[in-house]
Amino acid sequence: MTDVPDVQDTEAVADTLAGFCESLVVSWKQIGQQAGAGAPSDAPVSLESDVARRSLSLPDRPKNIEYAAGQIAGELVGAISLLLQAVATQLRARPVVPLTIWPLVRAELEYAGRVAWLLEPLQDSEAGSLRVARALLEQLSSLQREKYTASKHSRPLEKQRKREREDLLRSIKAIFPDDVYTPMESPEQIAEWKIGEQTMLSLGKANDLFVQLNFKSGKAVYDTLSDYSHPSVMALARQSVAEESEGVTFRSYPQDDEVLEYQVRLGCLILYKAAYTIANYHGLDANPLERWADTVPSHWFSEN
Repeated sequence: MTDVPDVQDTEAVADTLAGFCESLVVSWKQIGQQAGAGAPSDAPVSLESDVARRSLSLPDRPKNIEYAAGQIAGELVGAISLLLQAVATQLRARPVVPLTIWPLVRAELEYAGRVAWLLEPLQDSEAGSLRVARALLEQLSSLQREKYTASKHSRPLEKQRKREREDLLRSIKAIFPDDVYTPMESPEQIAEWKIGEQTMLSLGKANDLFVQLNFKSGKAVYDTLSDYSHPSVMALARQSVAEESEGVTFRSYPQDDEVLEYQVRLGCLILYKAAYTIANYHGLDANPLERWADTVPSHWFSEN
């Protein structure tokens, strides 16, 4: 493994870090390209989908519903890769402003939390069915939030989202006829939802689950990202320098190489770990990720 160059040129540091982001995005695409060949018969997705098909053997079962969790998770990891590509874009901008990177990495972790919940290792013999339930909770909750938002600005769109929600809910009740609890009076009630013995996992708990499953020590990672992403006068002050010109004081945000590397390391590891989750679940060759890992600073992994 190599180390970030010990150079005074901060632009060179930013470009090196951008390269790490960009090459990892390429590695993820190489993982995704393998999926077209189908999963091996002994891959978790194959074993669990067989269980789900037997357990949910209904004549009107939605097509490929047994694969829903893996498919949704793959789309989420694709979104994480786009966010990391946006980090690289910020790193190649001049001047580099680390302030703009915090919310991108925070969003990565939020997506990764959903991946962790959808594909969390399950020892239950009915894991395939339980995973279907989690995928349906994700879909239904998304429609419920969209319906609520539409109610604030577009009555026709609200009606459309409600129809979509009700169509999905009918399918869910057909699949899990005795185990659906989804009160719809307010979005806050989503936290109470239950489908097929699975209860909805909150944003914060899902983020914690991803960190718990993938990092040796990740205490307060999401809190730190939130503190520096949300409006905070103290966070702004800690990242900026007060300057005075013609009697006017303004703040500039100089590049801090140590902070920048922390942001990029975390952003890259989120994609790396999430991509590994997909590779393991679908029985794909993870060598593209390992080759990427051999190019980054050794302490990126020894400290995670």
